[in-house]
Amino acid sequence: MLLICVGVGAGLLAGMFGIGGGALIVPALIFTLDHFHPGGHWTNHIAVASSLATIIGTSLSSSWVQNKNHNIEWSILKKMVLGCIIGTIGGSYITPYIPGVWLKWIFIVFLIYTGSKFIFKTDKVSKEQPSIPPSLNNSIYVLVGALIGVFAALVGVGGGVLVVPFLKKCGINMRKAIGTSAAFTLPVAVGGTIGYIIAGWNIKGLPEYSLGFVYLPAIFAIMLASIPMAKVGVQIAQRLSINKLIKFFGVFLLFIALKLIIS
Repeated sequence: MLLICVGVGAGLLAGMFGIGGGALIVPALIFTLDHFHPGGHWTNHIAVASSLATIIGTSLSSSWVQNKNHNIEWSILKKMVLGCIIGTIGGSYITPYIPGVWLKWIFIVFLIYTGSKFIFKTDKVSKEQPSIPPSLNNSIYVLVGALIGVFAALVGVGGGVLVVPFLKKCGINMRKAIGTSAAFTLPVAVGGTIGYIIAGWNIKGLPEYSLGFVYLPAIFAIMLASIPMAKVGVQIAQRLSINKLIKFFGVFLLFIALKLIIS
């Protein structure tokens, strides 16, 4: 029941803001696994792996509705996903060489800066010009996709909290930025899930009904609620004004920053 409730919250966040919901799912899974003791020494690995697996279903659900509402910039998404695949693979290799605390505080500063700008700035998408020259669009989108892929692999996020501010900076409408971000989290989640399944395949002491580090009972319980609620989240976002949507997203980013600071 606890994980179904978590799925409700994660689904709403995914649908409204184009993120995966891992910021809510991972700590909830760690708490649940610690309380019921099925994870043992591998609790954190199971929590992250299972969170990524649930993001696959949530991302598919929200992306489906976003596409029906014509909120996905497919031309941009294809370029960014190409870079994301390269970046995710590269990030998995350099993880051991970068101090985790550096990444954590870089991410916190970024979230505070971007969240504050979103809260105190109104949307003027219709009058904005893209910040990136059209002649550089192809290479820039691939490069940024790669950097976000690296960052996602290093810190275990779906990348949505980075994709939305970037697309907004490029002059993309907020609704389309969120829709494109929702679709972007899918390859990140699929790649991460496959990696954790392979990494945990021969590990002993994992809970029963695990596929590598992915704990199947947890992901089914969460997705039972997150998949339908992601569609509800998209519809809520569609009804909000652009300015309110931007401000709510800014508050969400500051919430994540606070969570990282106190964790």
